[in-house]
Amino acid sequence: MTDIEKTPKVMLRKMTADEYLRFKGCNISDYAEDLIRGKGLNREQALAAAGKEYEEMLPFGLETEGQFLMSILDAENKEEVGSIWFFYDDKHGLKQVFLGDFLIYETERRKGYGAAALAEMERMAKTDGCTESVLYVWDHNPAGYSLYQKCGYVTITHEDGGSVMKKSL
Repeated sequence: MTDIEKTPKVMLRKMTADEYLRFKGCNISDYAEDLIRGKGLNREQALAAAGKEYEEMLPFGLETEGQFLMSILDAENKEEVGSIWFFYDDKHGLKQVFLGDFLIYETERRKGYGAAALAEMERMAKTDGCTESVLYVWDHNPAGYSLYQKCGYVTITHEDGGSVMKKSL
């Protein structure tokens, strides 16, 4: 069996209302933990900052225009294996896709779903006219950093306890 045959195929589907509520709760909590570890905020400060940023980015939740809040499904059995949030941004005449949040459930990690989900996001973004993909990864997430490197992302700058990484599409 070749590596291509072993790589799972995924599909991205807009989250349901229930999936979104679960995502929102986990996202704010996880982001607050990142702010504690990456920026040294205390729990109260981190939760307040995470909630504020979340409301600014997604004022209408699942229905916020221009935001892609997707469940990641195994294309074969249609089982949910994670979630991904991304949006498009025009910077300096370039249309970019920016990865806002990305999670493969713990039981599904190291099976190829992460790389497959990023590839599907990139395919969608390229179809929609994006020429670059950009993301931010915390220093305390070496597994994420390694995945992004394996998927062709390169560090363009290091700031605020993490790295901004980019890939041409």
